Amino acid sequence: MKTVRFQQKRFLILSSIIIFFVVMYVFWNNSQEVTDCFMSKEALKKVEHFLEMVQKPLEELRLTYFLCYNSLWGALKVKGPLPWQNSVDLCVLNKEVAAIDEGFLIRTFKRHSLNIVYNSAGGYYRISRFNELVPSATITVFEEDSITNQMRRVGFIHRMLPPNSCEELNCFPPELIASPIPTISFGDVFVPAPRDGIEIQKYLFPYSWWKEANKQENVTRNSRFH
Repeated sequence: MKTVRFQQKRFLILSSIIIFFVVMYVFWNNSQEVTDCFMSKEALKKVEHFLEMVQKPLEELRLTYFLCYNSLWGALKVKGPLPWQNSVDLCVLNKEVAAIDEGFLIRTFKRHSLNIVYNSAGGYYRISRFNELVPSATITVFEEDSITNQMRRVGFIHRMLPPNSCEELNCFPPELIASPIPTISFGDVFVPAPRDGIEIQKYLFPYSWWKEANKQENVTRNSRFH
């Protein structure tokens, strides 16, 4: 009987820990600032410049990275950041990031005056300058699934899902990011972007890729378990 009570207590503690991390994940996700109106040309240029800043440590670390999510929409539709988006969306590969010492990664970004924080629940990095919160960058981590042979999101929330939950895991064919990855213009900046233009967006936005990119889609993407 004591063993049963102990197991129940351990289960309750474990459940409480999981709930705590889920709540913190939602709070962190919802805290990302989304502008209430279209930004000025100066503010959009600031987003472009911030992308350049983020590219430098990524290239120094020799990480494969590419434009994705709303920033890819911006590059495809307006050749720059969406008028209401004060952040940058990039994606990287888990096998490359995992091979780098975490302390070394943090120090590399710090040398470029950037703060980087990993969200282990959602499987993404949040990057900003030390002295200001916006613009910011979200770097989402993907890995190739050994069962489906598709690229999929990491993070313990996503790892609780079965491999075939592709709409929730944003699965996409690895061929779309086959090396060498082509580049696309993001304002005055050139940045790697997946092959075949809009094709990857069908996987990253399975319920809305055919719709016109708008501010509400940006808010939805930033506030869900993406």
